Formats: sequence, C-alpha cells, structure tokens
Amino acid sequence: MSDAVDPHLSGPDGPRTTSCATELVCRECGYLTPLLDSAFKCPACGEGLDIDYDYDRAKALIAERGLDDRPWNIWRFEELLPIVSRSAQQRVGQFAGQTPLIRADRLGAEIGLKNLYLKDDSTNRPTLSYKDRVVGMAIARLLELGKDEVGCVSTGNVGTAVAALAAKAGATAYIFYPGNMEKGKAKACRALGAQVCQLDGNYDQANTACRELSLESGIEFANITLRPFYAEGAKTMAFEIVEQLGWEAPDHMVIPAAGGTLSSRVHKGLNELEIVGLAETAGTKINIAQAGGCSPIATAIREGGELEKQVPETAAHSLAIGAPGDGNLVLEAVRTRGGSAAGPTDPEIFEAIDLLGATEGLLTEPAGGTTIAATARLAQEGKIGADETVVAVISGNGLKTLQEHPDKPWPEMVACDVETMGAMLTDFRQAAAAALH
Repeated sequence: MSDAVDPHLSGPDGPRTTSCATELVCRECGYLTPLLDSAFKCPACGEGLDIDYDYDRAKALIAERGLDDRPWNIWRFEELLPIVSRSAQQRVGQFAGQTPLIRADRLGAEIGLKNLYLKDDSTNRPTLSYKDRVVGMAIARLLELGKDEVGCVSTGNVGTAVAALAAKAGATAYIFYPGNMEKGKAKACRALGAQVCQLDGNYDQANTACRELSLESGIEFANITLRPFYAEGAKTMAFEIVEQLGWEAPDHMVIPAAGGTLSSRVHKGLNELEIVGLAETAGTKINIAQAGGCSPIATAIREGGELEKQVPETAAHSLAIGAPGDGNLVLEAVRTRGGSAAGPTDPEIFEAIDLLGATEGLLTEPAGGTTIAATARLAQEGKIGADETVVAVISGNGLKTLQEHPDKPWPEMVACDVETMGAMLTDFRQAAAAALH
C-alpha cells in the first residue's frame, strides 16, 4: 500500500463515507498512487489507473451494517465505491441507479430465450442513460478535489449527463462532441446550461485533442482525467442486477460497448460481489454488443486476436469509438468469463429497436438496439442457451435519437369521416397482423 494519508479518517472537509478505496493502481505495472492524488494515468508506464480496495474491511462493514438501511441509488454499496467525502457524495447521484430489471417474455419468445431480462437504464436519472452512473461518480470526485469546472468528450450521452450533473453540483460544464454529433443531445446540453463545441473530427480524434486541452488548461475532464473514478460508477449496474435477481447472478449478460467502461467494470463489480460474500458470480458470462460498422472489441473476441483500431461507419453514434480506451480490459473480462460477442449491421440494429418497442414497449436508442440484435444473433448461434438466464442492457433512451431512425411514413390529412377512417383501420389491422407473422 502507498504512503497516502488514510482517506477514511475524518478530515477538514467533514464526514467521510465508508468507502474502502485505498489507492490508485496501475494494472499493467503495479505502480501505486495515493487515492487523494489527481493522477489518472500511471507515472511509471503511462497506462490508465484503476482503484484498489480493502476488501476485508468492505466485507466486514457490509456484514455489520446489513442491507436494509441503505439508499436506493448508485451509493447503495459505498464501501465498494471510491468517493470518500460525504458532502461530495450527497451533492450528486442521489436519484441515479436502481433502474428496473424487466422480465421480457414477449421479446424472449421472438428470439428464442425463455429467461430474458432487460436492465433498463433508459429510465436512469437525470438524463435517461447509463452514463448517469459514471458521470455521477466523476462529478463527486470533481467536488472532492474542490474544483468547479468540468469538461468531457462525448459521442452523446456522456455530454448530457455531465451537463445535468454539473449544473446540480454548481459546476460549469464544457461539452466537446465529434463531427457526427446528435443534434438533440447537443441541444439538451445547451438547455442544461453547458457550453457545447462540435469538433471537426471523429470521436477518437476529438478524444486526443481533449486530452491535450485538459492537460494544457488544468480543467478536469469527466472521462479523461477523472476516468479512474468515472469508471467505478459502472460497477453499480452489476450490484443492482444481482440483487434484483435475488442474489442469483445471471448466466449471461449482453452489454453494448463503445470505450468499454461498462462491460469491463461490470466484470469487476461481479468479482467484488463474490469477494465480499454477497453472491456467487464466477459463472456469469459477459457478451459484447457492437455495431458492425465499428466493432474493434467484438472483432477481436470473435477472431481470437488482439484489439485493432477501426474507423467508425455506423449510425449507432454512441458506440462509434474505433480505439476503445478500455478495450483490452473488455477482452480480458470476456475471455476470463467465457463470453462472446456480435456485431450486427445498422439495418439489424434498427429492426431490433422496432422489435423491442413492439414486444416490450421500450423505445431505445441505437446502442440498445445493438444489444438486442446481438442477443438475438448469439442465441441463434447457440452461444446463449434457450433456458439460460440472460440480462440484456438497454443503456439509453430512444427519445433522444429519433432523428436517426429510418422514416416510417403514416397517412396524413386523411378525411375526417367514419367511412374513410374505417377503411384506414382495416389497412392498419392487416399491417399489424402481417408484422406479427
């Protein structure tokens, strides 16, 4: 362990959480950095940093406190989260997390799965995507550092989450989008008081430029300089799913991947649940869903090779990261757990969006459509068994991305009389019957 001051002791900034985080660690070379330092990459080898915990202490505290007197939000298992300042924790994320786990019998029947569940983060708060989890952790860390400006580079949902949660925390937000930005999400950021800039480049080019800008300006970036803390928020999804299943881990999870934060940290969260004695999770397989037009992780998994950068060519903009920062962590997670991957085409993705809507009444964005299309393909290939328990992650809300959906025209300016409308109703019924078969 490093020589850092014990972050669990009471300090000048007030009461501390029961976080059992101990230090920042480089998984590549093992270099340790004090938890209260502002480092985000290893000073020894340049790789990204992760958070280590005192798991014996976490296990004892969880057993001592029990589960009844805990908040129903992302802070439910604060022992396994990295924020030590109680005041910082209380200013963000109080309404994020604890999203529904929906049994999807009608969708499951369509794709051949008897025990299919949907983790519906499209209802997350405040901005209707899983990014409320990770950004909540990043903004809490920003407050812990005593700073009031935050930036991010975003394919969509990170930007809205940063704008909203920064506003709640009283911080100024600067959002940088790549050239294929989704205008609706940018407008939402402006409505939330953030400054927005569209860059002339794809996400990977924008990410490189923002990294340089952050180091030059000293402004923390939620998913760059705050990334070790940001990433830990994704574990909360794993904690919730297993608890919602009565502490029985699923056989499979199907998770959309862009930079790879969610799937790699769900893997970590599953491991931690077993370490602290809450559930047996070693048997859960993690499967990756990526759009065929940008699938560096899925390609490496299916071909058994190494990660290779791709140039994104997909309408699933929130997944369009050709050089995923946590890609190698995802490969390790999937291969360790014996999972697989699929990369459906854009037409398959939009068909899956429609199928999800028609069977379960959920409107998802292309990332969620990618998950459903990948789940169907993996079931068809026999990589997921018909009787196995499967949780597919719906990571974002389709109301944000309606402009991306293929047009489906409807009758307009139809005569307002019963005879004409009755004929139209007959056509509607025939179309509905054909869609079901």
